[in-house]
Amino acid sequence: MSRTDLRSGRSRRSLFSRLAGLALVLLAAAAMPLCAAAAGKPTIGIIGSGQVGGTLGTLWAKAGYKVMFSSRHPEELKDLAASAGPNASTGTVAEAIAQGEVILLAVPYKAEPDIARQYGAQLKGKILIDADNAYPFRDGAIANEARAAGVARYSARAFPGTRFVRAFNSINASTLSGGGGGGTVTAVYSYTDEEAGRVAAELIRAAGCVPQRGSDL
Repeated sequence: MSRTDLRSGRSRRSLFSRLAGLALVLLAAAAMPLCAAAAGKPTIGIIGSGQVGGTLGTLWAKAGYKVMFSSRHPEELKDLAASAGPNASTGTVAEAIAQGEVILLAVPYKAEPDIARQYGAQLKGKILIDADNAYPFRDGAIANEARAAGVARYSARAFPGTRFVRAFNSINASTLSGGGGGGTVTAVYSYTDEEAGRVAAELIRAAGCVPQRGSDL
């Protein structure tokens, strides 16, 4: 082989090496926004994993959010988590609060005072999304008290120190169970903290709904 052929071979190998290096750089650059987007999604703890909590948690898990379903009996939520996919897990209420940057409260309204007493200190500083409705026939006197004061304001006072949001209470979860609202379901929401309101609007969209700002709290 001539010296010219050797130099030509080395040049081609050098060119291929540079091109391969450039390709790796471009692939890494393309992946960075995806990684950043995934890293930027808050972890969500679900307190109450019935129809409302189970449906919303599943939609968020499928949209790429890490979700922990919780109840007093987390072992009963394994099938729910499995159906929600690899982003979902189960735990106790305390574990869900500890893991979650955002907490969805989806329990019968009469359970709110006990949750506030047991976990109020742990919830401070968290974005707390309250999806509960107050029904006198089910929840008793507290429902009448909350309705008289305004349910959103009543609940916000029950959880001082949280970044409180009232949302999803106006939506029947069965309309979302088929895979989300499809961009046709309006979700009214109110909040006490601007950043919490922004996150809530993001989660409303992730559930396939359209956020609509409600009255101030």
